[in-house]
Amino acid sequence: MALTESRRHLIETYSLEFKNNYLMEPKGQKHLALYQKERMEVQKYWEDIKAKKKNGQEYYNDALEKLLPYQNTQHNREKKYRICVAPTITRDLRDWFEKAGWQVPSNWPKVGLAIFDLIYKVIEDKNYTAFIEFEDNTTISKGIKAGFISPTLFFLNPKYRIVNNKTIRTVNFILESNAIGRDLKGYLKYISIIDKVIEDLGIDIFTEPEKFDMFCHFMCTKRLGGYAMFGYKPHEEEEEVVEEEEEIEILEEEPKPSGHWEAIYYITLIGKKLGYKTYVADPSRTAFDKKLGDIADLTEVPLILKSAPEISRVDAIWYSHKPPFFLFEVEDGGTMREALHRLYNAMAFDARFFVVCPAENFDKFHKWVTTAPFKEFEDRYNFRTYEQLFDFYKEVTRYIDFRSTFLSI
Repeated sequence: MALTESRRHLIETYSLEFKNNYLMEPKGQKHLALYQKERMEVQKYWEDIKAKKKNGQEYYNDALEKLLPYQNTQHNREKKYRICVAPTITRDLRDWFEKAGWQVPSNWPKVGLAIFDLIYKVIEDKNYTAFIEFEDNTTISKGIKAGFISPTLFFLNPKYRIVNNKTIRTVNFILESNAIGRDLKGYLKYISIIDKVIEDLGIDIFTEPEKFDMFCHFMCTKRLGGYAMFGYKPHEEEEEVVEEEEEIEILEEEPKPSGHWEAIYYITLIGKKLGYKTYVADPSRTAFDKKLGDIADLTEVPLILKSAPEISRVDAIWYSHKPPFFLFEVEDGGTMREALHRLYNAMAFDARFFVVCPAENFDKFHKWVTTAPFKEFEDRYNFRTYEQLFDFYKEVTRYIDFRSTFLSI
């Protein structure tokens, strides 16, 4: 697993790009600050849970909710789960593991206590056989790998590195081999391999473990570097867990729409969340590094609407077998009248028309919607700003999350 000279030069090039285009930029600095914030939170959680144990109080829920790395979602924030800069739990933990057949409801107290005991033995006692004991007890540990435990170990003592999907892909990419994996039995060996890789690279910024973890994020995020995304995959015996242990990038809230295609992106997501089939006029366009055609459900306008002239040019459509249909035009630089006319062509259908714009375009909208032929049907047209669109997206997402929790679906 020696580092080749050509690989060293390649990683040096990527590290410069990482430093100049991400680490030193405001977004990278915000990312870096999250590590210190979480370190303080985790250390407080740890002390609080130890105190509960000492006082004979129930603490297994605290272990499940505060010692595991959760995704930054509305649901998890409302539940007061520990939000992590390196999340592995991308959904409700209990529901996820029970549906996968890895856990049963009555066993969660034992799981919580076992997670606490594992971390306690490693952090407080330096008892590393705890990794083997925990993983060998499959009634407790099924599905729980290094990505679940290592972030907490790291924030309690940075010598225990974060080892998750992004770390594995990046290190294996650097070494051009399947050098590290996610099993807990091999965790200490894996961090020694990572330490040796960093030593051999000799890149100053990597001596800080937070920055190396950020580099792994950079290497596995398409909109940043993404160079390790399709590198060496984890071992075949771990593929079942890889499919479940997806690390969603949630370092900050979803960005607000600021342009035409970003607005269509959110229109499409909202429609899907609300249960509509979605169509976009230009599926080749991208927003937030996602192709609109990969998000939308329909490749053609629904048959019932096809008789309307130019209907295929309407920016986005929500379709259900039961009307009304919802038609959207995003207008941020084109001709308002043409946008209104494309919607007007569907006037014969039970449809609602929305023009989504920057707020300053309202006067232009009002000018044209109050002239013929649109004036007669002015009540069919609705003006919405990018801000209103984004607020609606957040409210719909909040509702869907809450509905899933309430209805257990």
